[in-house]
Amino acid sequence: MIKQILVVDDNLMMRKLIRNLFHKENFEIKEAANGIEGLEFVKGNPVDLIITDLIMPKMEGIELIMNLRRDFPDIKIFAISGAQPYYLYLAKKLGIDGIFTKPLNQQVFLKAVKKVIHLSANKSV
Repeated sequence: MIKQILVVDDNLMMRKLIRNLFHKENFEIKEAANGIEGLEFVKGNPVDLIITDLIMPKMEGIELIMNLRRDFPDIKIFAISGAQPYYLYLAKKLGIDGIFTKPLNQQVFLKAVKKVIHLSANKSV
């Protein structure tokens, strides 16, 4: 079964970078440009992992994470940010599955995504 990953980031180049990072994997990558788009997507589509930036227009990543934890507590979430470390610390305190700084260490990031996707696959069996 193909795993669904939603990338929520206002930076098109970052979304493309993440999409390209997973091009050889058995993942379907969907994209949203802000937290509002991301939340709307999740309401109508099953998602195995959300990768969200923290600083975005319209709805920031922290607010998105808070909404997701309330409405979809089992979805795996990674936060990425090039902003102050405090934002990543706050995101981690909200109970997400991983935090990563920009620029991404692509090998470490890919390994972490595979691990979390694999763990969620084992839970559903």
